[in-house]
Amino acid sequence: MGTNRRYPREQPPGRHRRHCWVLATAHERGPWPGLILEWRRTNSGDWSARVVYVPDPHEHRSIEAWFASGLLRPIDSWPSRTTVDEARHIDVHGM
Repeated sequence: MGTNRRYPREQPPGRHRRHCWVLATAHERGPWPGLILEWRRTNSGDWSARVVYVPDPHEHRSIEAWFASGLLRPIDSWPSRTTVDEARHIDVHGM
């Protein structure tokens, strides 16, 4: 994320952290391990991240998608009980 001398930019949350938990997609609840590739500002001023994640470790595929920052959590270790509970309470049908 670059800076501009005329217009300083607010940095995205956890900008230096790249590994994350994806709590939910538009169709399923996670959490799944992911890697943040880049951040961008939406028109509403919120942050979104382009993330590559693996939805099923038994399949040999990954998915790349944009997620609102509220659907991501930093990875410190295996998902904590709080992270799993947050993922369970997301209404994927209302997304």
